[in-house]
Amino acid sequence: MKRSPHYHHHQHQQTWRREGRISCQTTSPKTDDNSLLKQLELQLEELDDEEFQLPPVGELPTLESILKEEEPGSVSEDDLDLAHTTPPQPKSSFSTEGGDTLSVHSRGSSESRSRTSSSERHSAGGGRCRRETQSRTHGSILRHVILKGVASQLVSAHDRVGAGLPTTMAVGLVICIGTSHGLILVFEPTQALKCCLGSTQHGEQFGAVSALALNPDCTRLLAGFAKGQICLFDLTSSKLLQTISDAHTPFTAVLHLKWTDYPGVAVISDSGGSVFELSVKRTMGLNSNESRCIFSGSRGEVCTIEPLLMSQFRATPSVETVILAMATISKVIVVSLRPQLKVLFSHPLKASPATLPLLAWQFVVIQMSDGTRVIDPVLAFGRERSIYFYQVTHGSQEELQFVALQKMSLPYVVQGLAWLNTRTLALMDARERLHVVDVKTQEELERLDLAPLGLVYASPQFKAIATGGNVSKAMALAGERACYHSMVSCGSQVLLLGTKSFQVVTVRSWVDRLDHLVRTGHTQEALQLALDIYQDKAQAIVGLKHRKEKRQQLVQDKINELLSQYLDSALDSVPERGNLTALTQHYTQLVPLCVRVAVGAGLRDVLFGRIWETFSEDAISKGIFLEALEPYILNDQLAEISPSISQCLLSHQEASGRLQAAEACIVHLSVPSLDLHQAMTLCWAHGLYDAIFYIYTRGMGDFVTPLEELVTELRGALDGGQPLQDGQVTLGNKILVYVSCCLAGRAYPHGEISPEQLKQVKHEIFKSLTCLHSKNAQPTEPSFPLLRTLLRFDTREFLNVLALAFEEEEFTSELGMQQRQRVVDILIQVMVNDKEFGPPQLGSLFTFIARQMSKQQDAIAINRQLFDQVLCHLTSSDTESYRDERQTALLELLQGGGMAHYDPEYLLKRAREAEFYRVCEYVYEERGELEKIVECYLEDKMRRHQVFTYIRTVLSSSQFTDLHAQKIQEQFVKHIKTLLEIDNSRVASLLLTVTQLSPLLPSITDQLRGDTDSLFSLLHALFTYRWTHTSPGGRGVDPSDGPLTSELQEEYIDLMCTVQPTQVYAYLKGAEGYRLEQTLEICKKHKQQESTAFLLERAGDVKGAFDILLAILKARVDDLLVKVKSEEKDITNTLGHVQAQVVKLVRVCQLGSAQLEESSRRELWFPLLDVLLATQPTLASHQHAAHEMRQMVGHVVNSMMTHISLPAILERVMQDPGYCDGNFAQIKHLLKGMVERYVYEETLYATVVRILAGEQLCYLTQQHTQARSPLVVHSPSCTLCHSAYHPSSRAIVHSCGHSYHTHCGGESATCVMCTGGGQREVATEEPQSTEQAPQSAAGLDKTQLEGIRRVRVQGSCGSRLQFLEDLSAPRKGDAATPTSPIRSSGSLSGGQNIWLSQNFALKLTPPTLDFSD
Repeated sequence: MKRSPHYHHHQHQQTWRREGRISCQTTSPKTDDNSLLKQLELQLEELDDEEFQLPPVGELPTLESILKEEEPGSVSEDDLDLAHTTPPQPKSSFSTEGGDTLSVHSRGSSESRSRTSSSERHSAGGGRCRRETQSRTHGSILRHVILKGVASQLVSAHDRVGAGLPTTMAVGLVICIGTSHGLILVFEPTQALKCCLGSTQHGEQFGAVSALALNPDCTRLLAGFAKGQICLFDLTSSKLLQTISDAHTPFTAVLHLKWTDYPGVAVISDSGGSVFELSVKRTMGLNSNESRCIFSGSRGEVCTIEPLLMSQFRATPSVETVILAMATISKVIVVSLRPQLKVLFSHPLKASPATLPLLAWQFVVIQMSDGTRVIDPVLAFGRERSIYFYQVTHGSQEELQFVALQKMSLPYVVQGLAWLNTRTLALMDARERLHVVDVKTQEELERLDLAPLGLVYASPQFKAIATGGNVSKAMALAGERACYHSMVSCGSQVLLLGTKSFQVVTVRSWVDRLDHLVRTGHTQEALQLALDIYQDKAQAIVGLKHRKEKRQQLVQDKINELLSQYLDSALDSVPERGNLTALTQHYTQLVPLCVRVAVGAGLRDVLFGRIWETFSEDAISKGIFLEALEPYILNDQLAEISPSISQCLLSHQEASGRLQAAEACIVHLSVPSLDLHQAMTLCWAHGLYDAIFYIYTRGMGDFVTPLEELVTELRGALDGGQPLQDGQVTLGNKILVYVSCCLAGRAYPHGEISPEQLKQVKHEIFKSLTCLHSKNAQPTEPSFPLLRTLLRFDTREFLNVLALAFEEEEFTSELGMQQRQRVVDILIQVMVNDKEFGPPQLGSLFTFIARQMSKQQDAIAINRQLFDQVLCHLTSSDTESYRDERQTALLELLQGGGMAHYDPEYLLKRAREAEFYRVCEYVYEERGELEKIVECYLEDKMRRHQVFTYIRTVLSSSQFTDLHAQKIQEQFVKHIKTLLEIDNSRVASLLLTVTQLSPLLPSITDQLRGDTDSLFSLLHALFTYRWTHTSPGGRGVDPSDGPLTSELQEEYIDLMCTVQPTQVYAYLKGAEGYRLEQTLEICKKHKQQESTAFLLERAGDVKGAFDILLAILKARVDDLLVKVKSEEKDITNTLGHVQAQVVKLVRVCQLGSAQLEESSRRELWFPLLDVLLATQPTLASHQHAAHEMRQMVGHVVNSMMTHISLPAILERVMQDPGYCDGNFAQIKHLLKGMVERYVYEETLYATVVRILAGEQLCYLTQQHTQARSPLVVHSPSCTLCHSAYHPSSRAIVHSCGHSYHTHCGGESATCVMCTGGGQREVATEEPQSTEQAPQSAAGLDKTQLEGIRRVRVQGSCGSRLQFLEDLSAPRKGDAATPTSPIRSSGSLSGGQNIWLSQNFALKLTPPTLDFSD
């Protein structure tokens, strides 16, 4: 983008620092550097580092592409995720300053308070993207002022001179209000009427004033009217300068007028949806104007416009850069008007058609990811319930970029939008309620009901009533509630225009908000709000335009004043002394608030001065005050307090029995703040050991004395011979933690040891632990008393402390290694030869030594006999506890070089006795005996399943020899039964996937043939694995190719008939690969009747399968009849078996009916029906069984009717004794079912015929229409040979636009170019160019290509009937070929097509017949 020299200089005059300050250098004579710097620094508002961090939008589209593109969906919340994106680094910012503008004076005005309570303000929830924030006291943010002076004059003008009702307004240094009768009233900020522009005669000619615009210095006023005229007025002289009638689309109302920063240039939006640029000039004393169209309403109607005005935000304007935001009904478009018309940004707006888009610019301080701050313009736009925020910044190539900041979703419909300041929005909803919303947190701060205002709507202008209503329905619908000119933002104020009122809503200053709360009796809320302001947590703050230090000082002074007032008023209302409950409640509300505010605002002098003096006089308030200090002491906000106050605090806690709280306070207070005598007395009296350590180490710098004294106390408890009490156990644990912290260089109970003391502290603690005797030792004192005491208290944990200490750098040097060796020697001396340490303690010691030896070879030297002693102890069967830990310790010892100190055989013996199989595995691996590792896995109950992984690893790895593989195979065969017991599926996986094990399958099966269960388990796993791991396309392969042969599968089936006979039928149904004849013999041998019937059915012997299944049915029916006769109640299972068998028989009958004649089909169906009908007399007494049996009879009859004629079925039923001897009622239900089926089939047939006839009619109508329509020829030459047509040429033209000579493409009814025939013709003329055409589609043969071509051609005809007809017809040359790949689905006599016949039978499933009564 081309910029003027001034703009370019303005861009680079800013150097941004990380703390947000600005260094400005400029050569402009009109700018005061110091004032600009001061003003800008005072107005910067600090923002969060995580706020406004999103990547820029992609490549910007052109205006033409925006107008033609389809409307996409709205931006989702994921597109605006602030936590995972980073914005581009702008090279410069637009402006150096943003701030407040003028304020409207309120002479003769009245102020109204907000009518929404705090609870109501926080009850409204947001949308899905709306963030929930903690409710805080915001106070009364808005000051609602009714300008009675302006309002009364508007009413007077309407009543007395017929000025009409207000329609629009413009606000600057003056207030301009247009009326419905064409008058413009201009008011001073003092509400005095300055002048009246226009006349009622003017209004009759031009219509109502529909738009007003003041230039930046408020000397010129542009007025637009409902009939399309535009007038330019000089406000200094109140004269009409120009009347413009041709600046925009004729016969359209002016909706918007906006001046730009470019001198004399304004922007117009009319009711036709077009946008024009208007240039007003005065040359040689004559006024002139020019206009150009920026956006045409024929491509999308613009509803609102908003230029970016640098001057409005006190920024230095760039006269060569003019940016305009436009919003249509469906999208937002931002363009640059200067230096050239160019699209910068677009965004869709999907919402209800009855809502209008909204636009608003603001300059906002934005903190970048590198800590720098820039002031860039932010465009807020939205529609219905969504508001979007985009930052305008400079990209890497000096191009303007729009960076998405965030999206705000609202629970109400928005119809008005205005910025109050850089962080706060004012939103007007459809119910005329004004919402004040914080942009960053999206929290609603306050709500104001403006319904009594009677807001002015511009719906007549959007409907263009004055010009005859020549607007689109979309514009008229959307403009029903247009109030663009009724809610105007002016700095931190929002001016609202009503039909008979004029009001101003402004943001109160921070002092005004606090004073307002105090005046209304909410001093506590005022204190909390003041504290939030001090801590930069408050929102919508106005009036603090200073640096942070100065701001905090101002707020601090105000808090001090409020606290003083609050204390005075609260003390005046203290309850009577005798009412303890009321006193406690009063001080509980009063004291903690004062403490919280004083601490948060840093008023320590006030806290320990006036506040302490006030509340220390009463015992109740004094106790509450002291307890209120505790949380701030614990979070280190009050580390320094007066010793007298700390003395009172500890005394109060001791008296109330809150000793843990006292200890916590002591360790967080600085030592000078404590009365040491009182604190130490309290600590020793009540066992506050953390406080003792803290006072000694922090106050006296003594780290050894508390250790020695507390260890002495612990030793006395251990020598007492009684179990340790809870307090003594706590003491021992704290000593261990203290020692660990000191040796690691950390302070106890919190913090770090200073670097100057670090080495000395470690040395002193280590020296104290390894000291032979303590100070003033008695003759009976044992050696190494400190170390011995800690070992006696908890050997394992103390050794862990030593192990952590050995990791420090002091123990890794040469001297440190010697110290480590000395500690080990002392430990051995103290524990090995002392009977007071039992096997568990010795085990912990040896484990510690083994781990230390494994970490560094030759780091610790011990006696060889001690190695044997360690091994004997670690593998001792007497110590079952910590087995895994002892095994791990021994394994680490061996891995650290301990193998050289042991005899492998003795080591293996001890390890096996102790069941240390991991140790055995390590020894075998070192010796190369891999086959014995398999036995280790099998014997280890915890790791048995890992043996399969180990076997696969050894056999598949190249690092093992063939000899190793052979030994593993032998172990596999040897332990096959054990492996099957562990997991037979993984055995099958190894046998079928590992090539070295697959040949072993015959020998393994031979070995297992004596054990039926093991062999069946193996075969079951093998065939299950093959079924589950074979692809569907590979299940039909020859099974003899793999290790699982048909003979083996038949052996598996034979075993299944013995072991799991109920699973045979299910397996045969799903399995493949077995031989029918052999499997059939096996099933017959084991009398598996259902399986035998299934196999006979697969072999084609349907009659044999039917006979077997029928015999089974008869047996189950007999069981049912027996139970019914014996009057058994529960026959559900028996009925279920009968029903299942009937279903099987019906399926077999249906399968056989497709292959048999009518007479043979009767031999299948009628015996089945007879069996079921024969049960009717017996079951007549059992209602439930009779009903179920009739249902089965109905199912059989329903299935028969497709294969057996209805008369034959009816005759068979009538011959049954159960029906022939009865009356008509007994067969009524059967006849009724047959009639219903007939009616169903007749209806289905008629419906199909009607559908086909309709398709024929549509197709013929389409063909007739196409035949009568003219054909368009796109080329005057043949499409195939490319030669021009001659008058004598004979050509074929198709509806697709292709044409060609008859001798080139033939006279086919379909286009050879579209169907691919043209390629074949060309191929004959130029074989070299298309010789490989048939092979162009890889993997498709000629038949497949021809099928694709036919489907493509027939699919374009538009008729489904024609499509089916053409596909069913054979191709030329294939009619007489019996093996044609496309077979006709049926034919009638005379060659009539099946689809045109009315005699074909549709085999559709009818509704099931109900044979119940």
